[in-house]
This record gives sequence, structure tokens and C-alpha cells, in this order.
Amino acid sequence: MKNSLWYRLITILMVLVLVVSLSVSCGKKETAREETTTPPTTEEETPPPTQTDESPVTPPEPSYEIVDPIMTDAGEISGTIVGEAGEEVRIYRGIPFAAPPVGELRWKPPEPVTPWTGVKACTEYALIAPQVTTSQVEQSEDCLYLNVYTPAKKTTDRLPVFVNIHGGAMVVGSSRTDLTYFTRQNDVVAVSIAYRLGGIGFLAHPLLSEESENGVSGNYGLMDQVAALEWVKNNIAAFGGDPDNVTIYGCSSGGESVIFLMASPFGKGLFHKAICDAGVYGSGRTPPLLEMEERGKKLVAKLGVSDAPGVLSAMRALSASEIVAAVPTGTSGTDLQLPNVDKWWLPDYPLNIFQAGKQQNVPLMIGSGSSDLSGAWNQYFDKTIASAMSTVSAPVYAWVFDHATCGKGGGTHCLSTAYLFADLSKREGMCDVDFKVSEVMVAMWIQFARTGNPNVPGLIEWPVYRADADRYLKIGEPLEIKTGLFTPPPAGAVATGQTTYTNSDYGFSLQYPGNWTAKTGDLGPSVVWRVGSGTYFIPSVRLIVRDQSEGTDLQAVFTAHLTADGGKTIDSFTASEVTINGTNFTQADVTYTGTSGKYESRIIGLVKNGKWIIIEVYTIPSLFPFASATQKADIINTVTFQ
Repeated sequence: MKNSLWYRLITILMVLVLVVSLSVSCGKKETAREETTTPPTTEEETPPPTQTDESPVTPPEPSYEIVDPIMTDAGEISGTIVGEAGEEVRIYRGIPFAAPPVGELRWKPPEPVTPWTGVKACTEYALIAPQVTTSQVEQSEDCLYLNVYTPAKKTTDRLPVFVNIHGGAMVVGSSRTDLTYFTRQNDVVAVSIAYRLGGIGFLAHPLLSEESENGVSGNYGLMDQVAALEWVKNNIAAFGGDPDNVTIYGCSSGGESVIFLMASPFGKGLFHKAICDAGVYGSGRTPPLLEMEERGKKLVAKLGVSDAPGVLSAMRALSASEIVAAVPTGTSGTDLQLPNVDKWWLPDYPLNIFQAGKQQNVPLMIGSGSSDLSGAWNQYFDKTIASAMSTVSAPVYAWVFDHATCGKGGGTHCLSTAYLFADLSKREGMCDVDFKVSEVMVAMWIQFARTGNPNVPGLIEWPVYRADADRYLKIGEPLEIKTGLFTPPPAGAVATGQTTYTNSDYGFSLQYPGNWTAKTGDLGPSVVWRVGSGTYFIPSVRLIVRDQSEGTDLQAVFTAHLTADGGKTIDSFTASEVTINGTNFTQADVTYTGTSGKYESRIIGLVKNGKWIIIEVYTIPSLFPFASATQKADIINTVTFQ
């Protein structure tokens, strides 16, 4: 039977049927696979582009659910989850972004983190940077950590990233601001960063500059901020944040840091919008490197190691607490906690950089409280920085925060941060107006973080700041567009009363306007006493005492003083011999240039007991002009010597 012709024909026919059946089946499976991966196009849909050499198609970014552990560029981490279902916020506290700056790494730029194995639990805040504070929080030089708050569900959510840089005059503060509520309410990824402070973060010294491959020292705290932003750029996508939409924000020295980061070439590409809130910046806050090195030498001497065989080794062998204790702790600009113009990290005074158009070309919001601790000075610099943004194409928006609890009073220093970050419902004494101000303010800040433009439909039309129009937003109830961000006092304004100052050590007295404020610290090289018209004391009167050997005439000794006082240079010097109240002086009208601009002054000087005694009345005319054309003479002519 098997060998019969019919049997063989039937067998061949069955094989052919089987082959045809399998071919049809595979074809159906392939068609089904194509249908599940590529839906048919309709008339309303655009077919996918055809890939050519001229227009390559980028494959879609893979999307992953955000679950612990999260992989960073140094290893895996885990955190905590807070909030109800659907409104969870993942919090990762104490993520290292740089190696611990201890031992030989003290007073050096931040180094990369050493990768770890296993999963690092990032559930607790790191210790805070060494500082003088009443807080009982434990401190450590091992302080370069940041915190991430994310409401994102997937890595492809690409939420705006909001980086908070804490304030505290570069000498106190920490990254422990709780941003959970802010993150949840506004659907952004928030990051708070730490950096080295005070004498640990900003000490400059000739030996430190000598060992640096860039020939500079100081500014380590600002370098830490850059390292933190680099971490954000490299890692934030894993937390659902958009590394191409990063906004930096800071108040007080945090706002000052925003300006430094915009002015430094090392900030390029690390952020895309910037918000400076009450940034207390000025030439006094950024001395030249040489001046900061001289201050550093004084600290080394104060610590008793200037004669050690290896000065740097001896300095690095000291405890952080010894260094912190030796550094002045005031928060208005003390000797050894300041950034410096090193011509590398910070090439020039920030205002000069902005006016030259060399800042980062990113949208900027800038403003202060209406009754801020620096008053008109803050608003003046807000105005000059805002005006200087005309040198680049990015827009700038100026504001004044004019609100206090229940609308009673104006905005004090950094009060705006509470209305930005805090859950006001958990604060006592809040009124409906507080919630309203917070709501509109946060809406504009978040709109800016998303788009670079703070205007929210239905609120108010907030114009881009232009110097000729000088229009800004007053934040309060109601919102208002105002004109005249800062107006200097009118010419001929009369000061309130007179105050007499007497110095028994040098045997003279003089009178100055009674509404001027005495300066009690950080008087600079050879300055014994100074008073001025506001927080930053301009216009000012000061007493300068220098050794007779420093100059044979007033011009020579005053030139020596200006060189020591931040590298200022004389532009003009017109001297004459005068007699004032029975004492013979050399008098000079002087103009000179410093990091914050052109100075105008009148000085008188004489030699007494081997010392040059110089009295100067000065200002920066473009900043705070004298109240009258005769004010310099009116003050100088009150001087009497015993």
C-alpha cells in the first residue's frame, strides 16, 4: 500500500497543504504584530516621517516607572514616600554630589564622588556645614549633599526643576528647607543644595593660590554650587525632572549666588532660568583676590600657625570648629567669608560682567522686599542688574515684595520665601489675604520656571523690565505695575540734624548728617572709623590712619591706601593747602575707580605723631549722589583738631 502510486500522490498532496497552511499562518502573525506596533493612520493623523540621511528619526525615549532604587552616576539610592495615593512625593535626602572636602581636600575645588556598591539609603538630611549658629543640628565638613523632592511617576514626565540655594551671608544656613508642599502643589522637581561656608568655604591665601593649578584661592563654596548643578544635569532625569529646564533660585546670599552663577563662565549650560531674591551683592561683597589673600594671612596669624614649617599642612590639621571660631560671624559682610574676583571663576565684579553682556543669557527675575534689610541699596542693585540685562537677548522681570502677615507692613528680608515654599494653612495668624498673595506669587514663579515668562493669564500683565520705562511688579494685594524701581534722593535734600563724632586717640571731631549710620566692623585696610547714609554706608565719611613712611605727600599715601583697599586706582587728584578751624591740611578733590564704579571724594590729611591722618567724604555718584553740591565741603569744614 505504501509503495502504491496513490499512496505517494496522497502523501505529496498532504505535505503541500501543510506548507501552504503554515505560510498563511505566519503571514497572519506578522500582520498582527505590525498592527499592534504601528496603528493605521487616518486622514487626521500625520504618517511617520520617512527616515533619510537628511532627517534622521530619533527613537522615542524609553519610559520607566520611578521606583527605588534609583541609579545615579555614583550608585543606587533609595528614599522615602510621603502623601496620599495619587499625590505621593518621593524624597531623597543627603545625596552626595561631591567627595567629602576634608583633610587634603579642604580649601580645594570639589572632587567627584567615589562610586559605591549596593543601595545607599538617602532618608536623612546630611550634617550641616561648619558655622556659628544657635541651632543644635550636628555639623561636619563632610557637608556636600543635596536633597531631591519629586512628584513624578515616570522618568519621561520631564517636570521643571527648581533648585533652591540657601542664604545666610555665606556664613550660616543649610539645605534643610522642606520643599515637599511646594513640589506637590506645583508639579515640579525641587532640589536643595548645600555648600561650604565662611572660612572653610571662602578662605583665600597666597599659599593656597600657589598650589592651585589656576593660581587662585577662595570661592570654594561657589564651586560647590556648580558641582551640585552638574549633578542635577547628569542625574535629575532619573527622578522625572527635565535637565534642559532648570531654574535656580536663592534669597539673600542665595540670591547673590544666583548672580555669581550668571556671571561665572562655570555656570554656563547648567541652568536655564534664574530668580534672584534680595541678593545682597556689591563691591564690598566681592573683594579682589589679592585683598582676600591678605585677609587670609591675618587669619593664619590669628590661628597661630603662620610660622609653622608647613603652613598649609598646619592649617589643614586644625579642626573646622577652630577655624569657624576664628572667623567673624556677622552676617553683613565680614572679612573672611566672602567670594572674590579671582579673574578665573569670577572674572570681574558681577555688575561689570552684566554691563559687558558676558553673563549667562537666560531669563532672569530679580527683586527684593519693600522694607528689606538693605533698603534702597537692594533696589538700586536690582535696578542696575535688571538694566544691564539689555546687553543680552534674554528677558528680565523686576519686582518688589510689599506684603507682610495680614497685609500689615511691607516685605522684610526674605519674607517672600515663606509665601513661596510654606503651607500657610499650617501657620498661625494667617489671613485670607496671605493665601491670596501666596497663590498668585507661586503661580507666577512656577509659570516662569516652566516657560521663562512669569505672566499667568487672568492675573496681571507683567512687562519685561527696561531701564527707560523702569516698570516693575509690586507684589501684594492688589498686584500693581509701578514705575521707578529706585529713585535716588533729590538734589538739595536736607539731612535730618547733625551728629558730632569725637576721636580722642587722634584728637579730632567732625559733624555728619544725623540720619547716617555708624559702621562698627569690617572697616578695611587702615580705616579706623566710618559712617554712611545706609546699610552700605554711601555717601560716607571715614578716618584713615597710615604710617608716615607710606608716602611723602597726601597723593602718594592715599594712592597706597586705595591700592590696599581693593585695588582701587586714582583717575584725578587736585590738591591744595587749606586751613580749617585753625589747622593746616592738604586737601584734595579725588576721583578713583573700584570694582563697583567711579568714586568721588574730598580728602584732607596731615602728619601727626608719625601717622598720616586722612579724613575722606566720598560716594559713588551714579549710585547715591550727595544730597547737595556743597555736602562734601559742609562736612569737611566741621573738622576740628586739638
